[in-house]
Amino acid sequence: MKPRSRSGTFFTLLLSAIFFFSVAPWLAARVISTAEEQAVDSLRLTIARDAVPPLAGKPPNFKVELRNTGKDDLILNLGVMLANGRKQYPRAISLLVTDSEGKYRVFDLREPGIVAGRLDPMILPLPIRATFTLHVDLANYWSAATREFDYKFKGSYSIEAKLTGEKVSREMDTLLAPYWVGQVISNRLAFEVSN
Repeated sequence: MKPRSRSGTFFTLLLSAIFFFSVAPWLAARVISTAEEQAVDSLRLTIARDAVPPLAGKPPNFKVELRNTGKDDLILNLGVMLANGRKQYPRAISLLVTDSEGKYRVFDLREPGIVAGRLDPMILPLPIRATFTLHVDLANYWSAATREFDYKFKGSYSIEAKLTGEKVSREMDTLLAPYWVGQVISNRLAFEVSN
C-alpha cells in the first residue's frame, strides 16, 4: 500500500472543512426551527367569553387560558409584579382586535404606568397538562400603537389573544430558569357591542 502524501492529506482536510462549514449553519438553522415549532406546539392559548353578561354599551369580559400540552414542564414570564406580588400585570399577553371594517388593533395592558419602586417578574410554572386562566377586561387595555387610548367599542369585532414569551432580564432573574420563548396566538372569537 502506497503511503499518502502530505499534500493529499492537506487537500482532504481542506475539503472536509469547507463541506462542514458550508453545511453546519444549515443544519443548525433546521434544528432551531424544529425546536421553535415544538415550543409553540407545547403551549396552547385560548380565549373565551366570560359567563357574566356585559353591561349595556360595554364589551364583554373574556378569559384567556394557557395550557401546557407538551412533554415538559414550562416556565413562563407573564409580565411584572409590584408590591412584593400583591399587584400583578400580565403584560406578555396582548389582545388582537379587528373591527367590522377589517381594521386591526393591538391592545396592550395599560398598567403599570410610572413605577417608583422595585419590579419583579411575574413567573408562572406550568406543569405538563396544567392550565392557568386569566380574567381579561378590555377597559384595562389600550391601543397605544394607533394612539387610541380610550377606544369606544361599538359594533361587531373579533378578538384573539397573543402571548409573547421572553426571558427575564438579567437584572430581574433570580431563577436562571429555561423560560419558554416564542409567540402563540389563540383562537378567534367574535363579539358585539350594542348601544
